[in-house]
Amino acid sequence: MRTLLALALAILAGLPLSLRADKLSFVTTEFPPYIIKQGNELSGLQVDIVRELCRRLGHEPDIRVVPWNRALGLVKGGQVDGIFMPVYTKERAEFLYFTAETSGRERISVMQRQGGDIRATTLEDLYGELIGTVLSYSYGRTFDGQPHLRKDVSTTNELMLKKLAIGRYRLVVSDEGVARYLARQTGELRLETVLVLQDNPQYIGFAKTLGKRGEALAEQFSEALRQLKRDGVLKDTEDRYLAGL
Repeated sequence: MRTLLALALAILAGLPLSLRADKLSFVTTEFPPYIIKQGNELSGLQVDIVRELCRRLGHEPDIRVVPWNRALGLVKGGQVDGIFMPVYTKERAEFLYFTAETSGRERISVMQRQGGDIRATTLEDLYGELIGTVLSYSYGRTFDGQPHLRKDVSTTNELMLKKLAIGRYRLVVSDEGVARYLARQTGELRLETVLVLQDNPQYIGFAKTLGKRGEALAEQFSEALRQLKRDGVLKDTEDRYLAGL
């Protein structure tokens, strides 16, 4: 028995990092249908992608869902290995190794109920409208820094959409996938886009406190993401969560 155990350990020690089953800790935030948290169960488009990437690379993912600002703080401080769904910024690049390959997109838009009559080509066209937003969310510099927009602030996306449904206002701003998914959950609310504010690629980031290991992980996950796209697995996963939204 001791001989077999020693042999197994020797084989494991000789495997490259990408084939060893080491645990990787990730943080992200609740963002259905990308990250769905129901009790202690996690699912969602991006959760499934990260789990599949880890499976292919021989890692065991430990995923925690926390508020976004806290997630950024944890990975910046080196308390976790990685974060998924961040958009690239110069500030974040100071503490994250970003994958070269994208894992998804963030499309932020002003939206109205399906069949609404509001039309806009710029934010200036919406100055007279009250727009639903969510506390502590950023919708891009142009929207966030626009002093002439009238904004109603809710604590959650769900509450924001309930206010839209009862006519508190006619417009909301949100990631399109999130808003459409949550609206569909109500069974009655359908949405359409009035104005696209930004359409940004999203990545997986690894803490720079990991040093060269973090850089290597970013490279490994980049190649695995490319393979997911070539295999059609990424598209199949997207279709499973986003079809019909």
